[in-house]
Amino acid sequence: MDLSIIQPLLPTGDVLPLMEAWTAPYDFDLKITRPRKSKLGDFRPPKPGKRSSITMNGNLGPYQFLTTFVHELAHLITWEKYGRRAAPHGKEWKQCFGALLISLAEAHPWPEAYKKAILHHAARPKSAVGGDPSLQSTLLQLDGEDDQILLQDLAPGDEFHFKTRRFRYQERRRTRALVMDLGNKRLYTIPLVARIDPAD
Repeated sequence: MDLSIIQPLLPTGDVLPLMEAWTAPYDFDLKITRPRKSKLGDFRPPKPGKRSSITMNGNLGPYQFLTTFVHELAHLITWEKYGRRAAPHGKEWKQCFGALLISLAEAHPWPEAYKKAILHHAARPKSAVGGDPSLQSTLLQLDGEDDQILLQDLAPGDEFHFKTRRFRYQERRRTRALVMDLGNKRLYTIPLVARIDPAD
C-alpha cells in the first residue's frame, strides 16, 4: 500500500515507514476526504468485489491525523484477523489499538506530552478520541488549535452552538456533558472535548 498520500499530513515523515510496515500485509483503499462534522476518519470492511477502505478528513492537524489514522488502522487489522467475530470497538480492537499506540510511542522522539497521552490512552482505548479529554486536549495543543473553545470550558447554564444547533449546558458527567437542545427541548450528552461556539 502506497501511503505517500498521507506523508504531508503527518507531524513527521520519519513515522511513515512504521505505517507502511503495519499496512504492508493488507490490501485496502485509502482516501483523503473533505471535512466531515460527524467523523474524523472511518474504516469500512470490504463489500463483495471491493476492498476494505479507510477515509480520513483532510483538514486535521498533524497529530490529530496521525492518532486518528492509527485508530482506523486498528480497525483494518482487527477486521483482517477476526472478521465479524470482533465487535467494532470490542476487546480485540482495543488490544490491537493499544499495541499500535505503544509501538508508535517508541518509534520516534515525540514531544513528551504526546508520548505520555498516547501511552495513557493505550491502556484503555476509547471508541473516539473525544472519549479521552486529556488526549484530545494534547492533540489540539500540539496542532496549535488550543485557542478553540471546548464544551468543558463552559459552565452549567451557558448556551452554545454545536453542529448548527443551540444547546444549554446542564451538568458535567465523567467525560461528557448533559445538554439540552433548545430547539426540541430534548436532553443529549456531548463529549466535553467537543469544539463549540458560545452563544451571543
